[in-house]
Amino acid sequence: TFLPRAEARSMQLFGAVTSASDAFDIDTNTYFGGRPIFRGAAAIVPLLHSFGTLLNDLNMFRGENWSILLQLLSKYYEQCEGLFRETVRSPENQMYTSVKWSENAEMKQVFDKRLRQRNELSQRTYQADLEKEIRQEEILKTERSLNPYELIFDVKRLVCIAQLHQTLEWMLIQLNKISTDRTKVLSSHDGATAIALLKRHEADKSRVVSRYTALSVQCLMVLRIEVHAHCIHYLDLATREGNYNLQTEAVEPDPYIQSLNADISTIEDKMEGCLPSEKLNTVFGGISVLMAHILMTNTRHIRQFNDAGSRKMIRNILALQQNLTNIALPEESGLDKARRFYEMYELGADGVLKYIAEHGVAFTFEEYRRLIGFIYMGRGQTGDPGSGGRAANLTEAKLNDEYEVHIRRLRELFSQSQAGLPAPPGPGLGKAPSSARSVTTPIKVQH
Repeated sequence: TFLPRAEARSMQLFGAVTSASDAFDIDTNTYFGGRPIFRGAAAIVPLLHSFGTLLNDLNMFRGENWSILLQLLSKYYEQCEGLFRETVRSPENQMYTSVKWSENAEMKQVFDKRLRQRNELSQRTYQADLEKEIRQEEILKTERSLNPYELIFDVKRLVCIAQLHQTLEWMLIQLNKISTDRTKVLSSHDGATAIALLKRHEADKSRVVSRYTALSVQCLMVLRIEVHAHCIHYLDLATREGNYNLQTEAVEPDPYIQSLNADISTIEDKMEGCLPSEKLNTVFGGISVLMAHILMTNTRHIRQFNDAGSRKMIRNILALQQNLTNIALPEESGLDKARRFYEMYELGADGVLKYIAEHGVAFTFEEYRRLIGFIYMGRGQTGDPGSGGRAANLTEAKLNDEYEVHIRRLRELFSQSQAGLPAPPGPGLGKAPSSARSVTTPIKVQH
């Protein structure tokens, strides 16, 4: 009669703790990785340890009693999952974009690899995985812009997700401690009964661990994707709606760049109080590469551009770099690439090709093609479908021909670079047309 009473008492205490109104408030007396966890978890774990010890001491060969402990763990998981689902659903009862993307198989694959091999990836592999992640996000986003209602701007929700992740990770450690004690007891006895109970225990434990792990990983993944989504949202606005046809020099970055910097700083500040440094790196690592990619590929969305606009874009990039330096993130040089990209704009198409011939390849072929297309952009100056302009009549044929000559020259330079040979002399284009050189008149895109 003692054990049934102990079971009933444990269930009663568990119910009282987990149903309390402050169960998902933080416990300032219990920390994991230097960060607090939920009060409910801190209260039930001593109960689970005590009950597990009791079962090991009194009734080690009754598997049904031990399964009650795993049932309690499963009940707590269900409450955590409920909290997660409630947190990631908008006031309009829609799931936020970061949650939808976190359930994509390709995104899961890349993120799982990052977690498993966090300290083992070479720089080249890390970069390749980051580029794969960015490409997949582009596929999921399609050509549209992300709307504000698709993103989590309520930082309290992000804090809750981060604290839930920390709590789940702590619970996994406690679960493994309790399980290890049980395994030691069963392994110390011979016989078919002990072996059968051990196998059953491992199977039951594995199911519970899998559920906790999956939710914990999704929490961290949602936080990372949410940061990416905020970058995509603001940088899309900065390129689609920003003014880069300027008659005077810009003295400030674009307002959307300033908003992004403030947003990222706020999120990072709150996350620093919830997650240890290695988890912060997981959430924020690589965003400079993402930012650079967006700023370079979004040239197709910029409607008007001139030299002063190019310098404003460089100012945007420097502001983003400075902000990332000010927050507690590992040093990254991803935005240097975007800055070089826009600096080369003022060289003109001939200048870009001359620079490649003299200094070697610094971008991919497609990135150089995009840059040359951007230089030619406007007034129907190119037939290149990716550059944002298209020849509208026969008077533009000459400029299209010159664009094609530049692209053929670019291919030659890449072929020489891949073969390890010195670059051949250029085709002698002569003076570049005003559209293909640094100009002060605006370049207008016809859509």
